[in-house]
Amino acid sequence: MQAANRIKTALQTGNGLSFGAWQLMPGHHHARAIARSGVDWVLVDTEHGSLDDAAMHEAVQAIAGCGVSPLVRIPACEGWMFKRALDAGAHGVMVPLISTAQDARTAVKYSKFPPMGLRGFGSPFPMGAFGISSAVEYLEQANDSLLTIVQIETKEGLENVEEIAAVDGIDVLYVGPFDLGNSIGHPITSDTLHPNLHAAIEKVRDAAVAAGKRSGIYCTDGDQGSHLSESLRKAKGETGGRTEVLTGPYGS
Repeated sequence: MQAANRIKTALQTGNGLSFGAWQLMPGHHHARAIARSGVDWVLVDTEHGSLDDAAMHEAVQAIAGCGVSPLVRIPACEGWMFKRALDAGAHGVMVPLISTAQDARTAVKYSKFPPMGLRGFGSPFPMGAFGISSAVEYLEQANDSLLTIVQIETKEGLENVEEIAAVDGIDVLYVGPFDLGNSIGHPITSDTLHPNLHAAIEKVRDAAVAAGKRSGIYCTDGDQGSHLSESLRKAKGETGGRTEVLTGPYGS
C-alpha cells in the first residue's frame, strides 16, 4: 500500500518535493485529465469545490486508476467526513482550519484505525485505489500508508503550530496562505506577500522540521511555488533540505 501512495513515497525522499493539483468540479473524465498532467497527486476539494459525495467517490477511483494519489480535502474536522473520504479510497485527507493540538488529535482519531484512532472498518471500496483486493491487507497497512494533512490557516493555529506539529499521526502541516493572511491581518492582494505573512509561513515550516514532519503550501502556479521554496531556503541559509511545496492551479 505504501508503494502505491505516490505522494507519501515522494515525501519520504531526500528533498521531499511533491507537486499536485486541485479538482473543484465533478466528473471522472475531469479527474483523469488532471491526473494525467504529470502531478504526483490530485486533491479532490469537497470544502470549496462543487463535488458532492458521489462525485468524490468517482474522482478518487479515477485518479487512483491513473497511478496518481487521490487526496480529499474534507469540509470540516468531523468523523463522518473522514470516513467517507477514506472509505472511497483516498490516499490521504486534508483537514482545514486546524487551530489547536486538540483539533489535530481529533483529526488523527478519525483518520486511523484502532488502537491509534476510532476509524470504522467495513467499506469494500478503498482497496481498489491501492491495487489490492484484500480487505485484511488494507486494514493492517492503512494506518502507516495514509497521510493526515492539517491546514494551518488561522491566527490561533499559527500560535499553536508547535503543539500541533508534535501530535503523533500528523504527517504534513499545510499552509493555506490566503486564509492565514486574512486571519493575521495581511490578506494577499498582490503577488508580493507581506513580510509578516512570510514570517508566519516560515514559522509553520520550522515547526514541521522540528517535529520531523513535512510542510506544504498552496501556490497559484509553479513560478510562485519555486520562488517561495527558494526564498524560504535562503532565509534559513540552506542550499537544500526539507522544503516541500504542494501546489495547485486554483485559489485556496
